[in-house]
Amino acid sequence: MNFLGIDGGGSTTEFILIDEKGNVLSHQIKETCHYKNTSFDTFRDVIKNGIEEICTLANININNIDYSYLGIPGYGEIVADMPILEGIIKEILNGTDFKIGNDSEVGWAGSLACKPGINIVAGTGAIGFGIDRNGKSARSSGWGHFIGDEGSAYWLAKKLLETFSKQSDGRLERTQLYDILREHFKLEDDFDLIDIMSTAEYVKRNELSKLAKITSIAAEKEDKYAVRIYDEAAYEHFLTINAVIEKLDFSENEKIIVSYSGGVFKAGKHILEPLRKYLEGLNRDIKLISPVFSPIKGAALYASKLYFGEVKEDIVKNLKENNI
Repeated sequence: MNFLGIDGGGSTTEFILIDEKGNVLSHQIKETCHYKNTSFDTFRDVIKNGIEEICTLANININNIDYSYLGIPGYGEIVADMPILEGIIKEILNGTDFKIGNDSEVGWAGSLACKPGINIVAGTGAIGFGIDRNGKSARSSGWGHFIGDEGSAYWLAKKLLETFSKQSDGRLERTQLYDILREHFKLEDDFDLIDIMSTAEYVKRNELSKLAKITSIAAEKEDKYAVRIYDEAAYEHFLTINAVIEKLDFSENEKIIVSYSGGVFKAGKHILEPLRKYLEGLNRDIKLISPVFSPIKGAALYASKLYFGEVKEDIVKNLKENNI
C-alpha cells in the first residue's frame, strides 16, 4: 500500500510517498504551488510534475497510490476556487482517493502526529489550526501578507526593515541590527535600500521573507530591537492560539497540547520563550511541545489515518526513524 502526502507552502511544495509501515519510498521538493501567488496553471504543473517524479523515484504508478492528503495554501479561503482545485487534483490522481485541506492542517498533523491540540504555522505566512477530542476543527489568522499573517517570516522581515529605517533617520537609536542590515546589502547610502526593495526579487513575498534570517541573527546578538520583534511575534501567535482554544470544545481542566512548525521557529528561544510566557498567562493547562514530525511527514501520516480510520503506531515509529 502507498500513501502520498503533499505540503504546499508560500515558498516550496514538498511531496512524500510512504508504504503501509511508514517507510519512506521517495521524497521531493518543488517550487511553491500557491495558486493565488502564481496561477491555476502553475498549481497544476507543480503538483503534476511533483507527483510524477516521486512515483518514478519509488518505481510505482499513480494508480498504485491508495490515498493522498494534500495541504494546499489558500484552500478553503475562496469558496469558488475550491472545486477548481479539486478538479485539477482529481484529474492528476486519475481517480484515486484523496482529500485536500489547507496547508495549516499538515502542520497540525505533523507537529502533533494527528492527535488533538493546536499548531501554529509560521513560515512565509502564519496561521493557527487545531482539533479537539470530538474532531471539531478551527483556525485563526492566515489572512495573507496584505492584511495580516502577523508573526510570519514576511512580517518579521517588514518589521526589520521598518526598524532599520527608523534607526537610519534618527527615530530610534542605532544598534547592531542597523549594522547587520547595512553589511548584508553592502549599503553605501541607506536610501539605496529603497531601490533594492523595489526590484523584482524583493517584490516577491517569499524572497522578502528570507530577510527574517537577519532578524534572527540580530536577536542572537541580543539586539534589543530584534528581541522585541520576536516578542511581538510571539504575542501574535499567542492571540491566534487563544482564538482557536475559544472556538474549540476543550474542557476547563483538559491539558491542551500546542506545537509549531515553520522557519520562524528556527529562532528558538527568542520566539519560544516569550510564547511560553504568554501562554502561561491564560491560566489553562497548556503544554508547548516540540513538533513530533515535519509537516510533510504529517501529510503522509494523515493520508494513512484517513485510509485506516486510525493512526497506526508502526507508521509513527518508522516515520520517526526516517530523518528526512
